[in-house]
Amino acid sequence: MKLVDLPGVGSRIRERLLEHYGSEENALEAVSRGDVAGLSMVMSERQALSLVQHARGMKYGVKSEDFLATDEAIKIYQVLISRLAGYAHTEYARFKIGTMFPSSSPELLAENRRLAEAALEKAKQMQGSGIDELLKKIRPLREKALTRIRERALAATSAEVFGQLKARGLDKLIDLNLAESPQELRGLVNSYSHVSLVGDELDGPPGVEVAESLQEWYLVPEAVLGFYKDNLEILVAAVKAARRLQAAGVSSFAGLDELENLISRLGKGEDSEAERLALLASRLGGCVAEAASWANEELKAKIEKSSITLEGTDLLQVMSRGEGVRELFEVQMKGVFQDVLKEARARAARELELAGPEAVWLDEIFSSEICFPLELNRQALRSFEQELRSRREERGLKSKRELANGLADKREAAGELVHALMEFDFAHALGSFALAEGLCMPEISEEPCLCFEGGRNLSLDNPDAVSYSLGTDEHSEKVALLSGVNSGGKTSLLDLIAQIAILAHMGLPVPARACHISLFQEMYYFSKSRGTLSAGAFETAMHKFAVVENEKRKLVLADELESITEPGASARIIACILDELNRRGSVAVFVSHLAEEVRRFAETPVRVDGIEASGLDKNNNLIVNRSPRYSYLARSTPELILDRLVRSARGPEREFYVRLLEKFR
Repeated sequence: MKLVDLPGVGSRIRERLLEHYGSEENALEAVSRGDVAGLSMVMSERQALSLVQHARGMKYGVKSEDFLATDEAIKIYQVLISRLAGYAHTEYARFKIGTMFPSSSPELLAENRRLAEAALEKAKQMQGSGIDELLKKIRPLREKALTRIRERALAATSAEVFGQLKARGLDKLIDLNLAESPQELRGLVNSYSHVSLVGDELDGPPGVEVAESLQEWYLVPEAVLGFYKDNLEILVAAVKAARRLQAAGVSSFAGLDELENLISRLGKGEDSEAERLALLASRLGGCVAEAASWANEELKAKIEKSSITLEGTDLLQVMSRGEGVRELFEVQMKGVFQDVLKEARARAARELELAGPEAVWLDEIFSSEICFPLELNRQALRSFEQELRSRREERGLKSKRELANGLADKREAAGELVHALMEFDFAHALGSFALAEGLCMPEISEEPCLCFEGGRNLSLDNPDAVSYSLGTDEHSEKVALLSGVNSGGKTSLLDLIAQIAILAHMGLPVPARACHISLFQEMYYFSKSRGTLSAGAFETAMHKFAVVENEKRKLVLADELESITEPGASARIIACILDELNRRGSVAVFVSHLAEEVRRFAETPVRVDGIEASGLDKNNNLIVNRSPRYSYLARSTPELILDRLVRSARGPEREFYVRLLEKFR
């Protein structure tokens, strides 16, 4: 098979698929495994779903549109898919659920049944484990644009090495410079916190690192770590989820311990010393300025309260030698100045929590020259900041390299882990759906039949359990008319039958306590018509009903077809359709208020079942047994109301109700 063999894949879509997946083989494999999320980046979601369904159908010799033969049947299928997708936690799982479809392929059903049965057992094992909250955080891993590194630089010692590094695209991540002489290298050292020399060693200034490896994890570890940091939340959740699945014996994951350790280290960030150095560098200027401001205020206060005493010898020095008052001031205030300066340095050291010899830098930053206001040595301050950044960069770089080296070859493993968890979420949704809704796996029968006990319509809140049977040993008839009171649940029963049939033909459990069903090639559902049709609409409807004439084994559900035309004609039409279905061994349930008339015109045996109401309660609500009574024509709502009026009325009024009631019998 080629891509162009798939529906909707022309030359343009094919080129986009090749660009996205890298090759035709990869693109076909993505279609085969149901990668709707990936395909949706190339085409619309609807196209992607259709493509995957078609490819899956080709594998088993069926088409996704074969089984659901009417719009009403398709609507019920869509409601079921939407409800099932509500149990998924990842977009991937929701997409994949959307690729499932009902069919009559025994092989496809067998595969899905094995998947659903295993999923149900695993869902039971994982109840209360907290796996759902972790799965909500799982998403496909994404590649984002990396932030350019500003604090470091690479220095190539030759044009050849420079060209090689640039060809690898490293210049897009970090400043790449050509330094062919010690002077050029010295200029770089003054501009960056860290410089790595690549190529022949130069006799450069101290602090230049000679690169020990040319691999990306060494030169630019952020290029490796960036992918993991951008996806850290996903990876942390994935590792935790995998650990819980492994602990429960549900799944196993190779290499999980190593990946978990690396991801854990990545989440911790820098070590405490690197963080201290980074914080110190960021706070240094502010703390020093604050200490200098305090010192100036203190000096001002002390100077204002001080006086200078000049002795005779001091006056002679000023007059004879020209020595000024400033020198005398410095001599007499030297002790005060040194005390304030010492306290200012101590304040800055305490505030910055300087370690070891770092406090020596404050001796240079706080100038010893006696002056007011106090002046800071800005060059010494910049040098200290540069040293702190360099130390922090060096320490952080070592840690980054160790981690990047460990993670350099783990990207594929990380992707496989996340994909495995998204696949698990797909299966987990199937199992959780079955578990939460109380579903059971139906037994597949060879002969045409439909039988279930304790069925519950999934579209209703707190539905009554219903049982019904066609084509079994006890109830051998395969075609039935369903009679009963209005609002008694006839349409809900048809919907339930449709839900059971669709789920069973998807290979999934059904909403019943027990179920036997045969495989049908097609399912027709004709919903209730809104009033009598015009001549043209009636002709169109006849074309629609004529499709049941084919020889395929089918399940046909119809709701009050008599409303398409006048009652006499409707009864004949319904009888004819039921005869054709009976002769071909199909299974059918028709809801009708013309059951007696239809049976009179039918040429083949047609069973009439009834949803029986035992009466009305005091609020005029029906008291109904929702499970049909076999071979029984149920009373209509008007008959029940008249019966209640007969029992409650007196005199001539009661006699009138009696005469009306007799018309129904």
